[in-house]
Amino acid sequence: MNIKSLLLGSAAALLAVSGARAADAIVVAEPEPMEYVRICDVYGAGFYYIPGTETCLSVRGLVRYQINWDEGDDGFRKDALMRLKIDARSETEYGTFRRYIEFQASARGSRGFEGPNGVWYDDENDSYTGFGAPIENGTALRHAYFTLGGLLVGHTDTLFDGDLSGEFDKGGGERINQIRYTFDAGNGISVSAGLEEERENYDYVPLVTGKVAIAQGWGTVNLYGGYDNFYGEFAVKGIAKIKATDALTIEAIATYESGPTYWGLLRPYDGYEWSAGGYLKYQVNEKLAIGAGGQYFSGRHWGSGNDASFYESNLDDWRVGAVIDYKIVENLDAKLALNYFDGDSYDVENGGDGDGHFGGFLRLDASF
Repeated sequence: MNIKSLLLGSAAALLAVSGARAADAIVVAEPEPMEYVRICDVYGAGFYYIPGTETCLSVRGLVRYQINWDEGDDGFRKDALMRLKIDARSETEYGTFRRYIEFQASARGSRGFEGPNGVWYDDENDSYTGFGAPIENGTALRHAYFTLGGLLVGHTDTLFDGDLSGEFDKGGGERINQIRYTFDAGNGISVSAGLEEERENYDYVPLVTGKVAIAQGWGTVNLYGGYDNFYGEFAVKGIAKIKATDALTIEAIATYESGPTYWGLLRPYDGYEWSAGGYLKYQVNEKLAIGAGGQYFSGRHWGSGNDASFYESNLDDWRVGAVIDYKIVENLDAKLALNYFDGDSYDVENGGDGDGHFGGFLRLDASF
């Protein structure tokens, strides 16, 4: 074997080994292109596209601190709460598909202490000797519903919900499970009808509600109606908010109940035969707004809520109040409210004492 043959053989062997190793090499896949969050301006500020979808999402919230005062109290009552709002929307052949969720959690100062026997006493108990931990109310589901076109299904405010912009007034209405449909007739006019669950596992007949809404450049007018089969009674209500000038808004409310209904002005099945009220709101500048008004209530009635029995009376009451709203900075608002309540109901509750009472609060809302 000569030197030339040896070199050729060695080169061939080296190429074979190199080829085998190359076949076993690990191939790293190319990274997939990253999809950055895109702004969705179709539904207003704060929405963005969920990556990989055409659904727009908004996550918002509220932090509130409120100091309450009432003439009958021994001191201030302070509340803190948070709300988390999740809003998802997309477009379909049937219109906008919206999904909305809102949670709330709150805490307030303690009303007592835990004694040796493990019982929490209230402040009026003679054996009260100390203070307790804050009362934490936990998380509550305020809203959970979806809308598709004009259809709404889920848990939210009753269609009958509506009141003035003050803090003294009462318009009736609670959050409730429901199905409703709204028809947009155009030119700022819409008509809505709803079926609402009065109570769980009671019967198969829902509450029936309706609303006609008119919105124009001069303001809004909303007309409400509802029928409650539990007592076989109905309720109607009208609310108008008129822009007298660019700064001044005039509001009015009128209500009527044939008897106790779920939409009682004070609480379900606790209300008045009729009421009327008004409110004036003046926008001083971009930061400051002031308002004042009052409402009269006549013929209080209430039902047990357990059977069809109810009580009627000739008790009449009235409320007045004033509000100052101030925008401290962007997303931080302050509200100061002072109210006065009086009437026959307070005479009965206080053993014939005809004096009404003052109450109010200072509220700070920090939103995002």
